[in-house]
Amino acid sequence: MGNSPVPLSVEQIRKELPTTWEITTSDEASKIVRVYKLSQYLDGIKVITAIANLANDMDHHPEILLSYSSVRVELYTHSFKGLSSFDLQFAISAEKLLSNL
Repeated sequence: MGNSPVPLSVEQIRKELPTTWEITTSDEASKIVRVYKLSQYLDGIKVITAIANLANDMDHHPEILLSYSSVRVELYTHSFKGLSSFDLQFAISAEKLLSNL
């Protein structure tokens, strides 16, 4: 991404977060989460490939979980143990990239 992440509050994230993403909060950290529901396993592989390429380009790497009919993407900034501008930008970019699902 080239610059440093800026910590953001849950309220700040909510203002710009695409509606298909949600914010979860636990003792560990707040996270931005998106579950892609898919009809075929190989569609999940395509989603993961697109997310992995985006992660590589942005140098910000989400947690990704693949199951038969879904892909779960979790974003948070490990160094802050919370949310940052990188998480929000990743969610917005992923939404644009995968909006046809």
